[in-house]
Amino acid sequence: MKKWLADYRIESRLQFPVDAPPVKIQIGDAEVTVSNVSHIDLPNESLAAQIVVLADDINTAEKLALTKIREVLHLLSFTTGSGFRISRKRFVTDWSPGVEVREQFAYGHDDQTDRWPDLKEEYFLTVQEIERTPHVNKLRTALRWYAAAARSMVPEDQFQYFWFVLELLSEFTKGKELVADKCQVCHGELYCPKCAAVSQHRPFPKQAIEDLLNRIKVAPERQRDLFRIRNGIMHGDTREEIEVDIRKQSPEFEISHAVDFIGRSAYIALFNSFGIKQSQIANMVFGEPDSFVSRTTTFKAHMMIGMHGDPENPSLENVVLPEITATRTDAAGIPTEKKPPRSPIGSS
Repeated sequence: MKKWLADYRIESRLQFPVDAPPVKIQIGDAEVTVSNVSHIDLPNESLAAQIVVLADDINTAEKLALTKIREVLHLLSFTTGSGFRISRKRFVTDWSPGVEVREQFAYGHDDQTDRWPDLKEEYFLTVQEIERTPHVNKLRTALRWYAAAARSMVPEDQFQYFWFVLELLSEFTKGKELVADKCQVCHGELYCPKCAAVSQHRPFPKQAIEDLLNRIKVAPERQRDLFRIRNGIMHGDTREEIEVDIRKQSPEFEISHAVDFIGRSAYIALFNSFGIKQSQIANMVFGEPDSFVSRTTTFKAHMMIGMHGDPENPSLENVVLPEITATRTDAAGIPTEKKPPRSPIGSS
């Protein structure tokens, strides 16, 4: 197998003391080096991290290095009590000794931060109207989780936060009527001969969520996928494992699709729970995002490239890294600086 070096930049509130030397650790077959960033890195970045892995080819190395560095950062969050997030992948390159021309992935990033000039007075007037609804105080926690989902950068976290919204609303709107225990095989109602009656109880949390999803017209196959994702996240399945499983029924599935769907479902369920009067609706305006999921565009160049220094002893400062840039264009290919603003929509 070949050696491969992957280079990343990390966002964190923690840094090493000024002039501290890099820290190097061994994680199985992988070697990880972490240091403070240099003055040429982005203002939001605090750490530079490199990892050397063994792999047969560059595609395998790219995936393995990213998995390993994430695992290291998760453990580092545990040992420090602080957060760490990969902000940029910079390159993956052949790190085997004696190579004159090295295979390399070099990455470019669309670092433009979008700002939409869509924030209008109508949204604040809608907030004012919602504050007058009868149940708003009982929904504060659900609203907090909805807001956490909307601002999160991790799709799995977004899904879980939106799920919390549905869990809370299902308990808030749960009726007092009893439901029957079900057979695990045929799902028929269970009859107790001693009591000469069907066994009944208050709805369990899962049943309450199913009832809520039924009330907002979520199809059974959609409910099946939502529960599969929720259970997978809670039981430690990776995003890739969940996607592979659900693609058996839905070949085009991505976790981002589920985040957008459960986000819209949480919105509808919240809207229905406020107790909004018909007379208030005409005074309300809501925004509809294209997607709840944050996306960063990354460009990857696959190349064969030479390197300075001694090929028998490659070093980081001798890596030749081309600068990759991109210009946003509209549908006609004309350069543009901003995305078109989203249009507000009225509630229905």
